[in-house]
Amino acid sequence: MELQEGRKGIPSLLSSQGECIASNITQLIGWTPLIELKNIAKKDGIDARLIAKIEPYQPLSSVKDRSALRLIEDAEEKGLISPGITTLVAVTSGNLGIGVAFVAAQKGYKFIAVMPAKVGIDKQTLLRYMGVEVILVDAAKNGFKGLLDRVEQLKEEMENVICCRSVH
Repeated sequence: MELQEGRKGIPSLLSSQGECIASNITQLIGWTPLIELKNIAKKDGIDARLIAKIEPYQPLSSVKDRSALRLIEDAEEKGLISPGITTLVAVTSGNLGIGVAFVAAQKGYKFIAVMPAKVGIDKQTLLRYMGVEVILVDAAKNGFKGLLDRVEQLKEEMENVICCRSVH
């Protein structure tokens, strides 16, 4: 079986011939193991098939991995972004920003995270480790609008900048 074009994932790796090894970690996003919770359903008297996803099996152990991949792939499919050319910018304070940084790095995009200054040093450090330019904004002064204003300023100052918007 040949590798499928476009989106990858575990099904593209399944083959009756040769090894099934991902060539890029983003191929593993979205293929979350499922488990049937028979004991819970039985104990609570639920007359339904109860299924749960085991999100820690995502590459970054977060449900946001899938959202980040989809955000970037949608923009690619629409021809809005190109690796090595487009700079991605997003307001973030959490796991979606980390997911976007991860996918952006794998696909060859520069990513700038605009974050509230109060965001933990652990998230800032992780983003910087993944090659992200982190810009801290004192949101206490202007709130969320201050973060959005900083993104708009970056879009005016730089070429080929696209804002990753998951909030709106």
